[in-house]
Amino acid sequence: MTGIALVTGGGRGIGRTIAATLTQAGWRVAVTGRSPASLDAAVDAGVAALALPGDATDPAAVAEAVRRTEAELGPIDLVVANAGRFSAAGPIWLGDVDDWWRDVEVNLRGPQLLLAAALPGMVARGAGRVVALGSGIGLEGNPFASAYSVAKTGLLRLFESVAGELEGTGVSVFVISPGLVQTDMTDFPEAFLAHYPDWRGIAATDGIPPERAAELVLTLASGGHDHLTGRFVRVTTRLDEAAAALEADEDLATLRLHPLPASE
Repeated sequence: MTGIALVTGGGRGIGRTIAATLTQAGWRVAVTGRSPASLDAAVDAGVAALALPGDATDPAAVAEAVRRTEAELGPIDLVVANAGRFSAAGPIWLGDVDDWWRDVEVNLRGPQLLLAAALPGMVARGAGRVVALGSGIGLEGNPFASAYSVAKTGLLRLFESVAGELEGTGVSVFVISPGLVQTDMTDFPEAFLAHYPDWRGIAATDGIPPERAAELVLTLASGGHDHLTGRFVRVTTRLDEAAAALEADEDLATLRLHPLPASE
């Protein structure tokens, strides 16, 4: 399957690799980001067909990116919410409150705005897929990385909820974990590395290639795994075994929080 795709944060890192992989597979791809130069370079290199500079947390910019993609390339079949940020680190009471919130905005509000802008067209056409880049950090509390952890946890719950809202529409949504990939974002803040020194250099020495995430996006975009809608899928997930696993445990790959037992 091929079609029209919109990739946020597509000028560099994992986003650029996803855009390149989709383009090589025959998709026509628009990329967004805050750096016009990196986006133009992606187009010049044949990685993407359309560059759309803009802030992933600006509702008007996101709506305009969707509008221009559909006007210049055609109806969107796939949206990849890749834009991310990890800057706020360390104890919450010592950090900048606006920096903390900015991490949450980019990682959670960005995908929410994309859903709101792209889903009306997809639902009207009865087809489409949205893939967001999540993280295993969203599965549990992470001291000294609370903003990133909160945002990625919220992303999982958002896509689980939206999957239920989309039931019967022909539109599917997924959150994937690319694993630890060497990008600008894995140049972790020193305030984080002070408490997790083993993370220093892991992405460079033992990290997962960004192509794994791109291949997973391409596979989910094919439509052959729509039964996984609303689920959290890792690049190491064996998709051919996922259906059987879900039959055995319908809560698999969803976010579950377990409170302490209530008193009698």
